[in-house]
Amino acid sequence: MRLMLFMCIVAGGWAQPTVEIHHVTGRASDRLTEAERYWRTAQQAAWRDIETPEEQDVVGAVTGAYRGIFRPELRSAPMIVTLTEKGQDILLARWTGQDSETWLSEMIVWNTPNETSFIFRLPRGSWSSDAQIRSSFERLLLPPAADGRTPPAKGVTVNIAKDSYGGRSIGAGWFLINYVPRQFDIGPLNWFDLWRSPEGSYFAAGFSQFVTPGFPWTMRSIPERFPPLESRVGNWTKQHILDELGHGGFSADSRDRILAKELMRREVTDEELLDVLRRRQPDVSGALLFVIVQEHQVAHFADAIREYLQGNRGCGMCNEAFDILSRSDEVNFTSVALEVLRRGRVHRPPYAYVSEHGTTAADYNALQELRPSYPFGPEYLLERMRRRLGLAEDGTPRPAK
Repeated sequence: MRLMLFMCIVAGGWAQPTVEIHHVTGRASDRLTEAERYWRTAQQAAWRDIETPEEQDVVGAVTGAYRGIFRPELRSAPMIVTLTEKGQDILLARWTGQDSETWLSEMIVWNTPNETSFIFRLPRGSWSSDAQIRSSFERLLLPPAADGRTPPAKGVTVNIAKDSYGGRSIGAGWFLINYVPRQFDIGPLNWFDLWRSPEGSYFAAGFSQFVTPGFPWTMRSIPERFPPLESRVGNWTKQHILDELGHGGFSADSRDRILAKELMRREVTDEELLDVLRRRQPDVSGALLFVIVQEHQVAHFADAIREYLQGNRGCGMCNEAFDILSRSDEVNFTSVALEVLRRGRVHRPPYAYVSEHGTTAADYNALQELRPSYPFGPEYLLERMRRRLGLAEDGTPRPAK
């Protein structure tokens, strides 16, 4: 019996998140100052019930993200308010001790199109010593998953300091969560700050949009959310849409697709389309061309697209463009792709486009004569083209069986 009890105690210890504490020197960061501003703004808000499907979707996603990390139970729907800051629509939600376990006296959520912050007011003394810090995190965080999957967090690393300006105790750190590896650096995925005041102990935890599942794509990265952009653009002029699309860029991909879809409902000339394509350079999103393909408008804008590809001397966006255009059979841009390949570095997208869309032995021979500037496996593409066109390796027709 004693052995069994001991094993249960050890197993319980394993289930607790690890808390690594470092005592350092420093001052309150801009991020902590901003979290305090969020809290003050929330205290002055005119709270109301959820009113629209978009608000309900965001609150549902926020609640789901919360329950994947934190332990205190949320027992009812929050009161909310929406506001706009620097052109971005923000949703605030508020839970109090009546809506959750009494230890959690109040929690504010500050949700932007790019991140979500959970700001807790905890009992005074929650950050007063290392033992209290560990205890507070153990009460805040769900235990690590037995199968090693996270979230929830398997632990935290926190730096504690006395603000060199104000003399108050502050802290900052991050959650130890095993996220799926990503090809590109997208910045911090989570972070937190903590501080104390006469009213209580505060904890602000932030999460990037890339690690908070459940949000509709129209509620991510798009500033216009309440009401959503889709319900607004019908009242915009064509020139307004063209001007907004002219900015381009990867981070604007979701927003640009909504704008481009609305643009396809307007009377757009080749000159207008060509102008906005050129103004988007350098554009790594391809959102505008993607919608043109999706809406089956490639043939309608073929002259503008062809001129755009031909005029793109450094290839740049044309690499992305050929990948996108390869999904359409409305117009064959093989001659343009070969022209692009002959005048610069041999990139894979136009090379692959010719291998998939070239229709003659001359197209194959032209492609075979080109050698890539870096290896991307042209032999495989050439072999597929031969098989599709019924050619031998030297480009001559295979004899009929």
